[in-house]
Amino acid sequence: MHQIWGEMFAAAYGPKDGFGLRPGEDALGLNEEERALWADAYTDPQRAVIQQKRDARRWREHQEREKERERQAWPASTAGQLLKKLGECFAEYRDCLEKDPRLVEKALEFDEMNQKIFNRMKTNMEKAHNAARCRYPKANGGTCRAPRVRGKKYCHMHEMLEEARPEKIKLPNLGDANAIHAAIAKGAQAVVDGKLEYKQASILGYYLQLALSNVGRVDFEEDGESLTTDSH
Repeated sequence: MHQIWGEMFAAAYGPKDGFGLRPGEDALGLNEEERALWADAYTDPQRAVIQQKRDARRWREHQEREKERERQAWPASTAGQLLKKLGECFAEYRDCLEKDPRLVEKALEFDEMNQKIFNRMKTNMEKAHNAARCRYPKANGGTCRAPRVRGKKYCHMHEMLEEARPEKIKLPNLGDANAIHAAIAKGAQAVVDGKLEYKQASILGYYLQLALSNVGRVDFEEDGESLTTDSH
């Protein structure tokens, strides 16, 4: 029964992110879906996979909470108020110039620096409006619509997120002992290079050990003799 996995196991199997337990989570930080998987896990490598799933979910939820907190605090912040004022003034001045374009000449004559700042802002906004858009998929099924970096697929923020993703390693087909040993060497090098975290390396080592122990006993090719019936 899952109930045996209470607070006494939290130190060994609980989350280490310091975010605290959230509503719906048990002493190990597992939600309902993860608890069901945990109840069917019988080995540490299996539990490690569930812990990774839990930690990724908790980190994602933490980021969402922080983003929402910042979003709610922004309007009252000094920067938020100044930005709002800037946007309102920019729109008012743009409308003023559209009604009387001759004012541009007067502004350049009497306040050249600020008029040039306005011109740059207006030009940049027009370029951004016409720029190709970031296509990074969002959780709600839509895509990010921020201007994407020139020559890139995503905007600045999502390009940085992509660069921060762990680098994938490609393993050879594990069909024979030589290939498995090559995969072990590649996994070990990935650990040394920092491409694999400890938990990932432990899970990979477990499955490579399984593959190595089964390589002499498993044959996926059809055995013609075993499929025929002795007629004698």
